[in-house]
Amino acid sequence: MLLSCIPLLLVAAPLRAQLTVDRLEVSITPSANARVVSTFIVRNGGRVATQATVTREDWDRAESGENRFVPSGSTGKSCAASLDFFPKAFRLEPGAAQIVRLAIDSVNRPSKECWDILFVEELAQRWAPSRSGLRYILRTGVKIYVVPQGLKRDASIIDMSMSSEGSRLASQSTASASLPVKQRIGIRFRNDGQVHLAAKGRIEIRRLDNSIAMQIPIAEFPTLPGAIRRLELDVPPTIPAGSYIALALIDFGGAEIAAGQLELVVR
Repeated sequence: MLLSCIPLLLVAAPLRAQLTVDRLEVSITPSANARVVSTFIVRNGGRVATQATVTREDWDRAESGENRFVPSGSTGKSCAASLDFFPKAFRLEPGAAQIVRLAIDSVNRPSKECWDILFVEELAQRWAPSRSGLRYILRTGVKIYVVPQGLKRDASIIDMSMSSEGSRLASQSTASASLPVKQRIGIRFRNDGQVHLAAKGRIEIRRLDNSIAMQIPIAEFPTLPGAIRRLELDVPPTIPAGSYIALALIDFGGAEIAAGQLELVVR
C-alpha cells in the first residue's frame, strides 16, 4: 500500500471512506484459444459514498527488495499490450463492493512473463474553504503477473560476503570500552529463469568437521525474472567464537536448490 500525503496545516482530518481490496497479487495464465478473465474486489468499508479510479503503472524491485514504480510502458515488462481491465472508475456506496475484471485475449497473449501494478485510489473529496488540517490520499496497489505456460524456473546464488560492525571505541575517554561486534552474512540471489519466484531457505553454520552448529532461517522473498535480490542476515550472537562454513540453501521451487558457501570466522 502506498500513502500519499498533502499537507495543509497541522491538524489531521479523519478519513471518511475506507476502500479495501481482497487480493494484492493476481497471477494469470493466458490461453492459446480462449479469453481469460480474472478479478479482484474493491469494498467501501466507510460511512460515506466515494469515487474511485483504477490506474496502471510499471514496477520492479531494487536489489534490496524495495518496490519501484514508473509510468506504464517504461520498463519493457508491462502487460499493457496484452491485459485490459475494467472499470477504470466507479462510485461505491457505504458497504458496497465493485468487481474489477482483468482480461487477456488469446490473440494478444504474451510469449514471456510480464507484470503490472494496478492502483485503486479514492478521489479526494471537496473541502470547505474554512477547513484546515492534513489531507491523506490512500491508494492500494494490486500486482498483476501474466505467466504463460512452459516457462523455465531457475536460480543461483552468485555471491556471498561477510561484514562486521562494531569494535569501535565507545568513547574517546575510555580506550578499552568498545561496541560489541555485529556480524552479518550477505547473499546475492539471482533469478536465472523466466518466471517470478517466491523462494525461502536457510543458512547452515557448519563446524569444520561438517557438523551443524546452528541454522539461520531465510524468510520467503520474491524475485522477478532476471533480477538479483540481496539478502542480509545477522549471525546470532549466541554462536561460540571460532571458524565455520556458512552454507546457504535456497529453495525456489525448481528441480534443484540454489546453494553457496562462505568461510566464516565468528569473533
